[in-house]
Amino acid sequence: MEHYIIQEMSVSDQDQVCSIFRNGVASGDHVLDADDPAEWIDFERGENLVAKLDDKVVGWAIVTPLEEAELPQGVGRIGVFVDPEYRGKGIGRLLLNSAIQYSEEQGIDSLICGIVPDNLPAVMLHKSCGFKALGMLRDAGMCGGRKRDAVLLQHTYA
Repeated sequence: MEHYIIQEMSVSDQDQVCSIFRNGVASGDHVLDADDPAEWIDFERGENLVAKLDDKVVGWAIVTPLEEAELPQGVGRIGVFVDPEYRGKGIGRLLLNSAIQYSEEQGIDSLICGIVPDNLPAVMLHKSCGFKALGMLRDAGMCGGRKRDAVLLQHTYA
């Protein structure tokens, strides 16, 4: 059995993290935003996680506290991305559970995420990890030249 290590994302992970995301966008994979993650991830802050097999990044998770203007304090946004070659091996669950634990330690009381409805495995994974579906966000993002809806899910530490 392969042994995956979860650790804080670092600057040296940037190319592999961006590659996983870009490959998903290029394949029309289940994303809401096609912006390059190098533009919106702070690789030096160490608040995001990667899953590694040896030295290869096979998945990553980002937890972003939302600004007070967006939502009340203590709410964060979460995203989990797994290299297509490594899906179905429990990496998404490992990353999601690690990110939930990490965010709770950072004082985040509630996590939200938006997942395109046709990514049923991701919706089911989040639900199995304690997320509840709140509804559907219409036209939540743009990818591949078309607007995408999103299932809005929330995890609270109650």
